[in-house]
Amino acid sequence: MARSTESQPLAARLVGSWSLVSFEAVSGSHTEYPFGLDAVGLLTYDEASHMTVQIMKNGRPLFASGDQEDGTVEELSAAFKGYAAYYGTYSVDEQARVITHHVAASMFPNWVGTDQRREAVLEGSRLTLSTRLTWHERKEWLFCLVWRRLE
Repeated sequence: MARSTESQPLAARLVGSWSLVSFEAVSGSHTEYPFGLDAVGLLTYDEASHMTVQIMKNGRPLFASGDQEDGTVEELSAAFKGYAAYYGTYSVDEQARVITHHVAASMFPNWVGTDQRREAVLEGSRLTLSTRLTWHERKEWLFCLVWRRLE
C-alpha cells in the first residue's frame, strides 16, 4: 500500500515537476487571464532547493523573418509580453505555508536578485501559488497560479 505524502513537510512534497492549470489575476471582483485561458507552463522544484518556472501564452505571433535576431519592435514586444521565465533557489516556511523563490535570473530584469513570496496550498496533486496583493497598472492585484503534478 502506498504511503500517504500528506504527513510529509511541504518542502518534501514540492519536489518534482508541475504543469500549469490556470493563471489568474484578480482585482476585487474582476478576474483576468494575463496569458489567456490556455496558457501553458512548467514549474520544477528539486531536492537541492533549485527551482525554475516558465509560462507561455499560446498562439504568440511568429516572427515574419523567422529569425529571432531580426524581429520587429512589435514582434519582440509580443514575444516578451507572452512569456515569463525565471530560475533560482527556493525556501519554504512550513508554518506560514509560504514558498519564497530567490531569483537568480529572469526574463524580467527587475526580478534578478529579488525574493518572490508565494502563499502555497498543496492538496493531492494540485498546487496553488498566490502572491500578496500587488500594485500593477494602478490597481491592486492578487496573482494566483494553479499547477498539477506531472507523473
